[in-house]
Amino acid sequence: MRGLLAIFAAAALAAAFAGDAERTDGEVWNEGVEYYRAGDVTNALRVLRPLMLSKSHGARAAEVVAAIAHARGDREEAAAAAQIALRAAPGDAKANRNFTRAVDGLAAERETKHIEAVIKAAQGKDPGAMLREAAYESRRLLVEAGGYLTNRAERAVALSDALSRRAEKLVDVWYPLREAIAQSVTNEEQAATIVAQIEQAQAKTKAAAKDLSDMKGEAYSAMSDAEHDFTRFLKLVALPPLAVDEGLVAQSNAYLDVEAVNGREWQQDALDFTRSFRAKFPAWARNYEQQAQADTNKPPFTAEDQAKISALATELEKIQLECCEKSVPPQQLKACDILNEIRELLPKDNSGGGQGQPQSGGQQGQNQQNQDQQQNQDQQQDQQSEDGEGETQGEQEEEPPEAEEAQGQEGEEEEKPEDKEIEALLKKAQERNDEHEADKKARMRKAPLPPNERDW
Repeated sequence: MRGLLAIFAAAALAAAFAGDAERTDGEVWNEGVEYYRAGDVTNALRVLRPLMLSKSHGARAAEVVAAIAHARGDREEAAAAAQIALRAAPGDAKANRNFTRAVDGLAAERETKHIEAVIKAAQGKDPGAMLREAAYESRRLLVEAGGYLTNRAERAVALSDALSRRAEKLVDVWYPLREAIAQSVTNEEQAATIVAQIEQAQAKTKAAAKDLSDMKGEAYSAMSDAEHDFTRFLKLVALPPLAVDEGLVAQSNAYLDVEAVNGREWQQDALDFTRSFRAKFPAWARNYEQQAQADTNKPPFTAEDQAKISALATELEKIQLECCEKSVPPQQLKACDILNEIRELLPKDNSGGGQGQPQSGGQQGQNQQNQDQQQNQDQQQDQQSEDGEGETQGEQEEEPPEAEEAQGQEGEEEEKPEDKEIEALLKKAQERNDEHEADKKARMRKAPLPPNERDW
């Protein structure tokens, strides 16, 4: 802390120093003291701040500035000035007492200001969307934390610092989330329980950031705990539109047999999001209807659609539960279809800030572009295959007049060479179509997922 205060003080003094080559440091000191004794602390600070850099009068000027700043409640300047005075006389008891008084409680005050700034910056943001981004980032950090130590020492140190800073940003996500949940829960006992769980999760995230900074082997385990916490609270907080999106991601990954994330099976995640959806959907639908009545820009949400969604969600949970219990999961693709159908039935509320809608960008945007290109190629190949079959069928239907006359005269005679060629063409076209379908299915399994179907 002392080193940081010295840097802060030097930067502040360099910025404030106006320079006065015509007067000695003693004359400047006398002017500042006169202002101070007269009670004009504004001018006293103006004169004495630059003087703290003086070799002859810097310590005394810093002592006065520290006293003024402490009286005004500016703990940062008081600590910086008291440190300068202490450096000039490390063994001085008075200087030590002044510095201790200045820095006492400063860390807590900084933390309070930081939390207030974080909460203010998060006002108006959807807690579910913030948790989703944090969960995805924690998964990326988990992957990177498992291998950064294998680099050369200088590279490993740089990666350690970068990963630690990213983990510290994740710590800040818990502050606005704690405020939002505490305000939304009316039961005080339940709110206290949730807040305690959030504080425990935040402590784990802080531990992960510190372990990454210290290059400890426990960093991976700590980051694993943090990822579990972010995902768990995402399932608790996500509103129905976001729960459907995340459920579709998990179900798609389960269908494609994507490697489990942090020891959790994707199929279980998909089931958890469906259960979260079912628990919140009735109240969310009623609230949406009330908002739609007051805001004509919101699309309607009919009772028929709500009933259909409820029935689909019930069927979906049964299918996903069966998929979790069986070693060879059945109907995973049907579960994806049901999720897509629910997603289409939910009202497309463009006035709500895109709540629950996936965002694309960076690598995810590139994945979407790649898949679009792949789909266009598949459509073109399908069209070419259909055209080839159409031409072949046309050749079969349009027989030459000579062939018709020959059939009328000879009846059940053996096949003509032309018929054998047509049959060969048909067989070849069918084989080409079968190969195309097989390749298409293989590409679908290997193609990168779009943003709304990727995990991270």
